[in-house]
Amino acid sequence: MGWQEEETVNPTIGLIGCGSIASQHAPGLEAAGACVKWACDLLPANARKMAERFGAEPTDDYRRILDDPAVDTVDVMTVSSTHREICLAAIEAGKAVICEKTLAENAEDALEIVKAAEARGTVFYTAYMKRFLPSVRKAKELLPELGQIMSTHIRVHQPWGDAFARDMKPGEQKKKPAEPSAIVRRYGGGVLVCGGSHILDLLCLFIGRPNHVFASMTEPSTRDHDVQAAALFYTDNGPCLFEALASPLKGVGYLKDGWDERIELNGVNGRLDVFSPHWNQGAEKASRLVHYDNTTKEEQVYDFDPVSAFVPELEFFLGQIAKGEQGEQSRRTGYDVDELIAHIERSAAEQHSVEINWKM
Repeated sequence: MGWQEEETVNPTIGLIGCGSIASQHAPGLEAAGACVKWACDLLPANARKMAERFGAEPTDDYRRILDDPAVDTVDVMTVSSTHREICLAAIEAGKAVICEKTLAENAEDALEIVKAAEARGTVFYTAYMKRFLPSVRKAKELLPELGQIMSTHIRVHQPWGDAFARDMKPGEQKKKPAEPSAIVRRYGGGVLVCGGSHILDLLCLFIGRPNHVFASMTEPSTRDHDVQAAALFYTDNGPCLFEALASPLKGVGYLKDGWDERIELNGVNGRLDVFSPHWNQGAEKASRLVHYDNTTKEEQVYDFDPVSAFVPELEFFLGQIAKGEQGEQSRRTGYDVDELIAHIERSAAEQHSVEINWKM
């Protein structure tokens, strides 16, 4: 348990939501030696499967977990539309909270959750696991060597197939799905929410909160979600160019597998290029960091061993919860991203630059 520096009593955990993302959390919970007492899901088969893995009790009612005084931590892995209700109830019940991204469906709900956690003194994390990729951790360590940051380019191109396809014929009326698409039901939006949110979190991690944004978004006529979001952010550390794209390109990216996610930080003393693998393939695919030093005019390439970022993430979260300390990741993390998403959407709709109205 590399993130825990001293022996502590492991938290007793209730899992709320045992769908696909729970399978990514499970190895991290196991590596941290977590004591999982409950596994909750509206689908009994999902709850039973996770309960059997950890020797826990299955349920379809998360309130049973919150009513259990033996449980001190909940890991919320449900869809974002349920996060506000569950997180507020967990905070009120005195539980520490780990919540999957995005924190909420909108910035107002995210703000309410974080303010409640702040007021209660709850140890609270939004699970943006890419902070724990080896390439990201090393880049954060080397960042001071760049000196003044002049510019940042960040992007995520995810292989979504032909997401730009339009089925309309000339003269045909614009059509939208009669019911929300699966991606909107599950995640509340398209590529900006699904892929861009992680990169927006890393933007804040590396160069701080932006103060203005000028953005555009693309939504095909026959879809109810965006397939491209691009923005120019203005920050105290220079401009930042951002793009999230549902890409049809199959062989691009540093691993040539269609996953093209990159952060480029340019400073007066050098450059850092961060490359990350497909979000759920970290255990099989490595991340990479390239550091250019302007004094020596040489590059150092760091190719890290494959590791699922969920493992060090959960080890860190649970280690801090065991000590009752928030640690280096702020409670505000999830709110920051949701506020940036809201301002990208607003700027794109109004077609002009907007000042980012940070509310905390």
